Formats: sequence, C-alpha cells, structure tokens
Amino acid sequence: MTHDQDQSRGDEMNEHLELPPEELFDLLSDRALFGLDEEESERLEELLSTHAWVRGDCMDDAVAQMAVAFDSAADADSMPSQVADRVSQAVHAEIAADAIPAPDIAGSISPSTDSTPAGTLGWLGWVAAAAAIAVAVVAWQPLTPTIQNSSQLVSWVDQHPDAVRWDWAPGLVDPAEGVTGYVTFSPDSQEGYMLIKGLEPNDPRIQQYQLWIWDQDREPDPSNPQPLAENVHPVDGGVFDVNDKGEVVIPIKLPLRVDQPYLFAVTVERPGGVVKSDKGSVPIIAGPPAADA
Repeated sequence: MTHDQDQSRGDEMNEHLELPPEELFDLLSDRALFGLDEEESERLEELLSTHAWVRGDCMDDAVAQMAVAFDSAADADSMPSQVADRVSQAVHAEIAADAIPAPDIAGSISPSTDSTPAGTLGWLGWVAAAAAIAVAVVAWQPLTPTIQNSSQLVSWVDQHPDAVRWDWAPGLVDPAEGVTGYVTFSPDSQEGYMLIKGLEPNDPRIQQYQLWIWDQDREPDPSNPQPLAENVHPVDGGVFDVNDKGEVVIPIKLPLRVDQPYLFAVTVERPGGVVKSDKGSVPIIAGPPAADA
C-alpha cells in the first residue's frame, strides 16, 4: 500500500470515528472516582449512545488495572520499570482492543502510524493519565494497619458511628462454613477492616484472597441494586492472606471511593489479584441483615 493510499484509508476512518466530547471524558472519570447522580447518569448514557465505540466501563477497568499493578509494588520507594511497563501495556491494550473498531485500526496506537485516527492518541493518553492520578495517592502511600486485634477494632467501630458492621456468612460458590468475624467500613473516612476467624489459610505463592465491595452509588439503577448483573462492577478492596494463627484483622485498601456499600464478598484469586473476578470461588460474603436490607 502506498503512502497516499494509507493516508486515504486513515481519512476514511476519521470520518467514521469522531473524538468524543470532553464532557464524556469527565463523566466517565467522575463515575469511576466518585459516582454520579441521576441527572449525570442520564447525560452519560445519552453521550455513550451517540458515541457507541466508547466502552462505558473503560475508565473503571483502566483504574482497576493500574490499582492491581501498583498494589504489588506498594511498599517500594519508586515504581519498578517492569510494573510501569505492565501498566502502560495493559491500559493501551485494553482500550485499543475494546474502544477502537477492529480490525481496521486495532493496533494503531503508535505516533508514527499514519492511519491512526485523529484524537485517538489523545484519548488513550487521557485515560492512562487520569487512571494514574486516580490511584497514585493510594498506591504509593504504604498502608500501615492501625488496628491489630479485635479489641482495638471494637474501639475503632465505636469511634466511627457512620461505619457499617456486617457479619460474615458462607459465600455463594465453595462456601466456607464456620467462619466468624465481620467487615466494617466508614464511608466518611474511607477506612475499613475485616475481622476473620476460621478461613482456610492460603499459600500466597499459589493464590490469594481478594475483597470486593458493591457500591449502590455505582449501580445503573441505584434504587434497585443488582450485584450479579453484567453491567455492575464491584470495587476492588485489595488482596490479603490468611495464616494458621486463627483470628486476623485486615485493613481494606480502596483505589476508588465507596459511599454506599451494600455487599462485601471475598473471592479466591491468583497471586496479586485480578481486575475482574470470574467468581469461581466465593467463600464468604457480608451484607446487611434481612430486616435492614
């Protein structure tokens, strides 16, 4: 293909691929970070319907992917080059595969490619930068647990009257019977802890436990939450390990804000955790008692 033909092909694709307005970027970012009110949600749906090539959850995925990647190096003084490479490749691959029509421009993310549609590089860079900003503060401030036993945790709950406190129950897949304890979380301080006793110890070289939190504010229909719906994405609460010492207190690490938690679940995942769980093993869950639901 000649240069002129390649340029013509790029021009044709530009006609079919309009760069979304800044407002769409802002709403996607706000939803990933803070949640949207009803009016904002309706506006976002309107913009997505007129820019169908933009995947509605791409910002959520980008932020979550970077949070998982950063989490593995959170105790380091600086970001290792291999982590930075993993994050960059994951974000660009995610959006290049899902947000850009394939196969015509599926790999066109290089500045030297003549057929890259106008504005596409700006979109990719905007998402990557926004995702980095969203998780940087969380990821690079090592979390030092202030609560180390159940008596300290009881005191913490007393000092946070807004905190939910729900007991663990057997999960939906491979349920863990006999597990006791509870999860508590304060929307005001965005701090929370898990008290767990009786959960099977794990080998972190093989698998880790991962917490997920469903936020009513992030639901497509906040008045009617549907945790198992395909378009509902829980917030990653971090990976953790359980040893054979019995009772453990584990801090919750959030890359995104959660204002109205209505369900917590623990899954079993590969070391380092995942961006999206297939929920193949859900040993324990926690939610409000039936009378409060």
